Amino acid sequence: MITRVDKSGERRVSGTAHASDPAAHTVDTTVDTTADTTADTTALLRTAFGDRPESAIRVSPGAPPVAHWLAAVALGARGRYAAATALLAGLHGRRDVDPAVRAHAAVTRAAHLRQAGGHLAARRWDGLGLALATAPPGTARSGTAPHGTAPHGTAPHGTAPHGGATLGKATPTGASPRGASPSAAGLDLAAARVDALLGLAADAIGLADLELADRLLRLAEPAALEHPSWRPGVRWHWVRAELALSRDRPEPALELAQRALAGARAAGAVRHEVKSAILVAVAEAGSGREAEKVIADLGALSERTRQTGLWTLEWPIQLLLHTLTGDTDPARSTTHRSRSVQIVSTISLHSDAITRSVLSRSPWVPDISETKLLHLDPYHPAEKRRSAHSSRMECKNKP
Repeated sequence: MITRVDKSGERRVSGTAHASDPAAHTVDTTVDTTADTTADTTALLRTAFGDRPESAIRVSPGAPPVAHWLAAVALGARGRYAAATALLAGLHGRRDVDPAVRAHAAVTRAAHLRQAGGHLAARRWDGLGLALATAPPGTARSGTAPHGTAPHGTAPHGTAPHGGATLGKATPTGASPRGASPSAAGLDLAAARVDALLGLAADAIGLADLELADRLLRLAEPAALEHPSWRPGVRWHWVRAELALSRDRPEPALELAQRALAGARAAGAVRHEVKSAILVAVAEAGSGREAEKVIADLGALSERTRQTGLWTLEWPIQLLLHTLTGDTDPARSTTHRSRSVQIVSTISLHSDAITRSVLSRSPWVPDISETKLLHLDPYHPAEKRRSAHSSRMECKNKP
């Protein structure tokens, strides 16, 4: 989000981001500050958790804090971590913001760091989110950023009982905050506490502490599966599936991932549906399904992520395709890895300093130094990409 001063001297803040242009971040200096902010929240709810992940991301100056959080969630899904971090920084540390929004903001920051492979850095933020979500009524927590996790100017997912679990109630994707309670939309304090516990469990998996992850998942299970919203239950099944995969148990992981997929589809949540389908594909590959069929499924998912701008899901898909095609088609495998690297490179360019550092050091993320392209934006048409050499020549020969 960018602040500018218009001709009258009034400060106006607005950001617009399109799925088709991750680099664009324009400022609307003529925005109407009297606009219905409920409409902002409703649209952002569909972008962050519903059926419109590709929609433009707009935040009006007078939008409530929950709208800023939802915008940060949507920006993070597109790999625009710097913009997301800027929005989150104005939420988790403010005592005048609803505790649920503050807790969700901290947990979202953790999720973005975890997406970049920073499980240790994410743990601190999940801990802050849990603290904010469990503070006694009337107790104000400072929400101070975890030490050493914020640059200047910013703030700072085996088996278990799961049979027949209901993943909450699917909130209609177009539901307005007027027509749906915060709990039904998964925006309440209880959902934030579940998200924090699940985040800590995911951090533990990434740090190879599988016993801790199991304990945290057992602790979160009742609240996640009994919550009115579909989202906590879907996320619980994600992390359970990941734990099962970490224990080399693909069959139970497949069942868990399929339950998550069913819940996300019922809710019309595109991003959650795609991530669940990726987990299903990984579990199927581990269970012995024919590789070409898994590759075909991942190819279809890749097409969907490109259409919706969900680049934080696209680069792992390309990395999986690289692995699955390595033995049978080395050239194709190399292409998939190159695509993954290009996307991660773009994400790094649009990340804050801490996330960029995490990306560069994470063993879970491909090394962006492998790329040799000057134009790294995945939205930039392939036929218009040039090597660094040809680009220099074009500039030199311009009249």
